[in-house]
Amino acid sequence: MAELTLQQANRLIEEAINMARKKEMPPIAVAVLDSGAHLKAFQREDGVSFLRVQISQAKAWGALGMATNSDTIAERYNQDDQQRGFINALNAMTGGQLIPLPGGVLVRNLEDEIVAAVGAAGGVSNDDEECVIAGIEAIGFRL
Repeated sequence: MAELTLQQANRLIEEAINMARKKEMPPIAVAVLDSGAHLKAFQREDGVSFLRVQISQAKAWGALGMATNSDTIAERYNQDDQQRGFINALNAMTGGQLIPLPGGVLVRNLEDEIVAAVGAAGGVSNDDEECVIAGIEAIGFRL
């Protein structure tokens, strides 16, 4: 299994932040978690609000835990009362570590194995997700 290196994780973050600047977004925080949900790399731009640190990590953590991008978790949450109850129960079980909003994306290697997840927070969630995807694509990994 080709794991994500620290150098690749840092470049991914750099590219995500570059995209945020191109889009003229508010300051963002970007977290990269390895496949075991351990923090691999993290940066937050000057001026980002302090909760964005936890939000970016929770988006990535939820993606890893559910083996799906956080936009899919958000879709499930909005699907019906049963799904909303399930996501709320997961959030309670994990001490609030799951954020059902776009911006948490799985990172796959060329063998299609999940090697990491990235989460961003600071802008509108769909913009956060776009920045993360730009970072993943810049380092040559798959979504």
